[in-house]
Formats: sequence, structure tokens, C-alpha cells
Amino acid sequence: MVSQNISQRNNFLNFQLLLIPVSYIAGNLLLNLNIIILVLSVCFFFGTEIFKIRLNRTDKLVLLFFAYILLNGIYNNFYNFDFPESKSQNTILIKSIFYFRFFILYFALKFLIKLDIVNFKLLFLFYSACSLFVCFDLLYQYRFGVDIFGLEGGGRRLSGPFGDELIAGSYIQRFFIFSIFSLMLFIKPKKKWIFNFSLLLILIISVFGILISGNRIPLILFIMMLIIVFFYLRQLRIILLSVTICIALLFSYLIKTDQNFNYHYGSFSERSFEVITYLDEKLSGKPITVKNTYIKEFELGYATWQLNKLFGGGIKSFYWNCRSIDSPEMLRFGAGTKPNCNSHPHNYYLQILGELGIFGFILTISLFLSIIFKCLKKIHFNKKIDFQNKIIIPFFIIYIVEIFPFKTSGSFFTSVNSSFLFFIIAFIVGLSEYKSLKKN
Repeated sequence: MVSQNISQRNNFLNFQLLLIPVSYIAGNLLLNLNIIILVLSVCFFFGTEIFKIRLNRTDKLVLLFFAYILLNGIYNNFYNFDFPESKSQNTILIKSIFYFRFFILYFALKFLIKLDIVNFKLLFLFYSACSLFVCFDLLYQYRFGVDIFGLEGGGRRLSGPFGDELIAGSYIQRFFIFSIFSLMLFIKPKKKWIFNFSLLLILIISVFGILISGNRIPLILFIMMLIIVFFYLRQLRIILLSVTICIALLFSYLIKTDQNFNYHYGSFSERSFEVITYLDEKLSGKPITVKNTYIKEFELGYATWQLNKLFGGGIKSFYWNCRSIDSPEMLRFGAGTKPNCNSHPHNYYLQILGELGIFGFILTISLFLSIIFKCLKKIHFNKKIDFQNKIIIPFFIIYIVEIFPFKTSGSFFTSVNSSFLFFIIAFIVGLSEYKSLKKN
């Protein structure tokens, strides 16, 4: 009876983990609900035991990071947030307190890894299936104008099952890598040609899905991930070279046959060169001569940080502080007398600078570097190449791309991005610390 109860408990917890990629498709409400249920379930089954584990250096940095956000939120809420047009004058404090849920999520996930409760085989296979599902849904929408749920799509960008949210490419880029390692670690076809064909097919479907989604940065990050996989997995290098050729052929085909696709990626190339020119002018102190959406976000992000250099304005404060910028130079990015501000500057690091200040920025960089060093130590300085040593690699690759500084991105402090980042961080730290992991 006891073993049956333990099995049911573990199955329920694993089911919650499997729902995470589904929740991303379903929307923020279900994603937050899933996180809350997962955290409460771990607390219900194990109580305060999840906080009794010995803290390593990275754990302490995570604790310090969230404590800083909370203290920063209290300070900015009462002494630095004075915008009568805001619906609530306690926005910063509320957001800072609610953000603490990701701290509990981090330790809850680490605890599940420590107890060897996570079914990695099921997790990898299901996450792979979710990624491929979005790819096929995009292909269906590209061919028939609606996806399998009847959601319309057309023009330069397709959303697949995400409706109005144009993030399908980002979703594939984040989860496709589990397909590669599912084949290697769990399915393991006995015949090499079956393995090679399956891997090639999965990668072609994935890259085609990202291409027709119109999400250009995820395409760049997808290629970056393949390069890192090329470095780590020598046995896949021929396949990856074949995929590179397929990417070039698919891209050429779509450029020639799809006018929207041609314009979409052609304009991206032009704007990328403009960003390079902008960076050269910015670093050399020359007058800024180029203007586009990306440059506007960079300039406004930097200018917002200038308002509160040490401590920032608190999380979710970017829009309000950005609108308070009183600079003739910044007005060229606006309409009338106010800068044209978004809710975030579309770059993780500019947002952290603007909302947490230089102290929060240094703390975040310290945390990110600590995780990188911990993972590299596990992968490269562990003489024993075991299952746990291999299974950490996809999480590490996802992490490196997720924190890549030279990319446009959504808001760092949203449920989608923060839950995903601390999900990945928890698995990296957990897998690098515990040595009792078994194949499920």
C-alpha cells in the first residue's frame, strides 16, 4: 500500500511537469495555475523538507537574487514610484511579491531531482512531442490558412496554436532539442540508418516550423543551438551538416516562392546591418544616424537605466519610467512630447539594468556565471561519462541560448520567460549536484 501511494504521488508530480509545455500553449493563466499547483503539491507531499537541503553557492545566489528583488520592490514602491496615471500605486510591490513563486519553483524542482522522482524518459519524449505538434500545426496553417483548431494565420508570421501570440518559433526553438536527446538516450534505434533518418526528419520539420513562423531571432538561436550540439556530439556532425544544407535549400525555396517570406527576412537582414552600424556609432561616440525598432528599444532601455542607475525602478516599472524621460534626443523615438515606450526594452539585460539597477545587474550576472561554471565542471571535468552527465547537456544548451545577451527578447519578468528560465536552472543545478540519478 505504501509503495502504491508513493507511485501515485510520483506519477501525479510527473504529470504536473509534463503539463508545463502544454501550459505555454494554453496561456499565462493556465501556466501560472500549473506552477502554483506543482509548488503546492511538492509542499503538501514533502512539507518544509524542500528547504532543508544544504545550500550550495548557486542556491545562495538564487536566494540573494530573489531577496534583492523583494527589497528592491519595497524600496521603489514606496520611495520611487510616483505615477498617478497608474491603476495601482502598489504595482511594483505586488509584482515583486508575486515573482517570489519562481524561487519556490526552483527549490521544488531541485528537490524532485534529488529524490530521483522526475521521469526523464517521459519528460523528454513528451516535450519532443509538444515541439513537433506545434511544427505540424504551423505546417497545416501555412497550407490551409487555419490551424487544426481553426485559428487563422497568414501574412509574414504564423502563430499556430498560440492564436494572437506570435511566439510559435520561440516555442519550437526552446523545446526541439529534447527530440535529439530522446533519440540518443531513450529510444536508441538499433539500426544506425533509422536513427540518422529519424534525427534528420525531426530537425528538418523543426527548422521548417521556425521558418514559416516568421520568428527571426528564434531561427538564429536554433542555428546557434545546432552549432553547440555539433561541438558536443561528434557522432551527429554528419547529420547536422546535412541539416545545414537543408536549411539553406528551404530558405532559398521560401524566399523565391513566398513574397511575404522574402520581404520579412529581407528586411531583417537590412535592420541587422543597421544595428551593427548603430553599435559602432554608439561605442565610438558618434551621432546616431540610423533609426529602427530595435535601435529605439536599445536607446530607450539605456536612457531608462540612466534615471535610476544604482537600484533601477523595480520590476514592471520600465514603461512608467520610460515615459518620464525628458530628453530631446529621446523624443525622436516618440510621438508628440513623450517617447513611444513599450512595457520592456526587448532585451533581458537592458531590462534588468533599468528595473533592478547596476546592483541587480551584477547579481544577475554573478548568478548566470555561477551556473555556467557549475555545468561546465560537471560536463568537462567529470571523468565518468554516465547517464546524468549526458542528460544535463540539453538543459545547458538551452540555458546558454536563453541568456545570450545579443538578442531581442520578451520581458524577463513575465511568467513565460521566468518560469522557463528557472525551470532550466533548477534542472542544471540539480543534475550537477546529485549523483544518484537513474534511468527511468
